[in-house]
Amino acid sequence: MIRITSLGGSGEDSRNCFLIESDEANILLDCGVRREIADTATVYPALSREIAEKLNAVVISHGHEDHTAALPYLYELGYRGKIYASLKTIEVIPGYLRKWIRYVRDHEGTLPFDEENVEKLEYETIENYPFPIEYGRSGHMIGSLWYLFTLEGHRILYTGDLTYDGMVLKADKLPLMDTLIIDSAYASRSLSQYNQYLNLLNVARDTVSDGGMVLLPVPANGRGIDLFLYLSLRDLPVFAEENIVRNTEDLKNHLYWLRDPEIQPGEYYLINNENRQAILEEGIPGVYLFADGMMTSAISPLYFNAVKDSEKNIILITGHTARGTMANDLLSVLYRDENNISCRVAPLTIKVHPDEEDVETIIGFVKPHNVILFHSRREKAQELKKKLEEKGLRVICGPEEPLII
Repeated sequence: MIRITSLGGSGEDSRNCFLIESDEANILLDCGVRREIADTATVYPALSREIAEKLNAVVISHGHEDHTAALPYLYELGYRGKIYASLKTIEVIPGYLRKWIRYVRDHEGTLPFDEENVEKLEYETIENYPFPIEYGRSGHMIGSLWYLFTLEGHRILYTGDLTYDGMVLKADKLPLMDTLIIDSAYASRSLSQYNQYLNLLNVARDTVSDGGMVLLPVPANGRGIDLFLYLSLRDLPVFAEENIVRNTEDLKNHLYWLRDPEIQPGEYYLINNENRQAILEEGIPGVYLFADGMMTSAISPLYFNAVKDSEKNIILITGHTARGTMANDLLSVLYRDENNISCRVAPLTIKVHPDEEDVETIIGFVKPHNVILFHSRREKAQELKKKLEEKGLRVICGPEEPLII
């Protein structure tokens, strides 16, 4: 018998974590947090000492905090085995863990683990995973993988965060399987990546021609690199933080992960610690990319203060924002009115996950019998669940019941 339990992520948009129990092995897939300041039961997966001590392995899809930042908590609960991932993911996980710890400290939150646990975690590349496994690139960020496990003759695929619409990164075709645990972050939505980029370009051009500034808070990798490359090649004044530019230049060292190894940025202005203040004070019309998607770092107030007092300026939020972050607050008209914020703020999603049509297409190709939807709130996934059940599939989109095979 195989039992798959969502300890977080199914029926919600974060703290992704799945437990697979079988006679052959007990495996944890990802171990992330909800990126908010709240109690342990809300922020961290539903882990326990009993679960931690019976695990044979932990497998990580990629480095983002909503997939990794609970790893020190798992160690606190007693896990002493290896953490398996791609080499590139192993390299970046400690930085994301420290970023999470800083965020909790800065917001006077409480950590349910000793910070020294970050240094005690033991990693191993997925090539040395001790059980039957296949894997491929998932297109979400450098190092991100999907995994296919074979347990008791049953094929279980976990997509991690998946996209086939990235400008830079390549995603491999998924194989046939029996059970699919699939990223459905944009359930209930249909998004054209081409149209979203075109909308972005039109907003940027209109704002700049009107003498305004466009702020783009983005991750330093993945979507941030995609937008930097796209906009720098579109005859616009583009200002980019040094870490985004550095990560873009570093792509040449990771050709395996790329769609097109020849892609290069166009013209741009580099922003760093030495010139940031002067450039922002000058207020030159242009597009400004800085690596802080939820606007929680120390540089975000500098950018925000440079644009907040003029309706000519706009802040575009292109990804998920957690409750309590500046980016999330700014999306509220009431918040902007109460704080006398004159600049415009708008969401403009750039796809880094599958939308509802993508999920249906993938399922049509890989032909599972069972589907677990994750990375989307239950109310968003219900209609998709209904469609899939009408096709004869067993579908779970919440944590209320394990899938027993």
